[in-house]
Amino acid sequence: MIDWVGVRMSNGGLLQKAIEAQKSEDEVVVEAVVKQTKNRFLPANSLWIGIGLGLLSTVLAWFFSDPQIQSDFAFILVLPLMISTVAFWMIWESLDRKFAGPIAAVLILLLASPFAAMSISSSSITITDSELSSDSQSIELKIRESGGLFGSISGDASVSVTYDGDEVWNGNMPFSVNRNDGFGKYGVLTLNVVDIYTGNADDNNQYVVSVDVAGTSDSFILDANHLQRTVTSVENEVLPAMGTGNDCDGGHDNCVIGVGLKSWIGLQTLPGNPPAPLAYADFTLNAVMSKSGTNAIEYPTVTVVNGQASWDSDSGTYGSGMGTVGDFGSLLTLDGSVEDFSLNMYYIPRDDWSENDYGCYEFQVSVTQSPPWGDRTAHVSTTYYELAEEGGDDGAPNTDESWTQVNGC
Repeated sequence: MIDWVGVRMSNGGLLQKAIEAQKSEDEVVVEAVVKQTKNRFLPANSLWIGIGLGLLSTVLAWFFSDPQIQSDFAFILVLPLMISTVAFWMIWESLDRKFAGPIAAVLILLLASPFAAMSISSSSITITDSELSSDSQSIELKIRESGGLFGSISGDASVSVTYDGDEVWNGNMPFSVNRNDGFGKYGVLTLNVVDIYTGNADDNNQYVVSVDVAGTSDSFILDANHLQRTVTSVENEVLPAMGTGNDCDGGHDNCVIGVGLKSWIGLQTLPGNPPAPLAYADFTLNAVMSKSGTNAIEYPTVTVVNGQASWDSDSGTYGSGMGTVGDFGSLLTLDGSVEDFSLNMYYIPRDDWSENDYGCYEFQVSVTQSPPWGDRTAHVSTTYYELAEEGGDDGAPNTDESWTQVNGC
């Protein structure tokens, strides 16, 4: 009789071998299914890459949640959201998709963590912007609050302003977060320019305002363009208005029938260039053209406030009596009564000069400023011109007149 039990058990047994073979086949099938379900476009270490991108998106969310960054770059939070989406996809494709829900929940919590932390932590302020008033007399600081789930910051704000590192003003003023715009709630503090101004702002001389309220503080560099008010350079020029034929007396073919007066007022620049404009400067300008100590043209005093110039036009003798300087350059044209298209300005006719004979003329422009914009020291620019006859040859009478800039009289 055959011992079937012994046969089955000897050398592993036929039944045992069949079971092992079946297990081997099942493992191959499972492995094949797993390999088929994995996305062939993903790298082998896609799981770790996805985890790394998830952490990166969280760090960026914390960084970009700063109120000042959100104010300057409204849509910057889209970046961490895009990175987290890629991270979710890579992790999802690398693991069993039944974990998709928990993975998404974890990423959402991580991205929301900076905003949740700010909403339950103590409030802090951030100065996000400064704006100049329409009359250029004050600067408005926009201050945002982060945190403050249980209330908003309010109370007396301690404010100080430094210029080139030295404190130039300090004071207390009431503050509250009581306004709203597309970016959220904010409060406003107003600084009077005349109170804080000491000198022109530039890269090496900055105005820095510091605000402390309810135990939280922030500092902000004020816009240099708003705090450039002191004139440092003045230039001028006199252009001849030329006439021909019937315009001229004494048989001249060409003659000087008037002059156009120009001045440039602003900041010192490189030699050969006109001064840089001062859009918000206040100053007084006087211009005189004289010959041998006698005034030929004494232009009315020009007063400039916030870039707007005004003077007595004397019923049109001196143009319209209004002008603008600083918006598009430092040029201020001192108009006369007659338009000349070649000069692109109104000139002062020679007949209106108190002295109009041939000779050397001096044109002087003087600019002064009162404190705090200046110390009343005049900035003076002087140019010289020779009015002469020319053109005659071999004893023939001169046929032309000329207006030539010279080095002095």
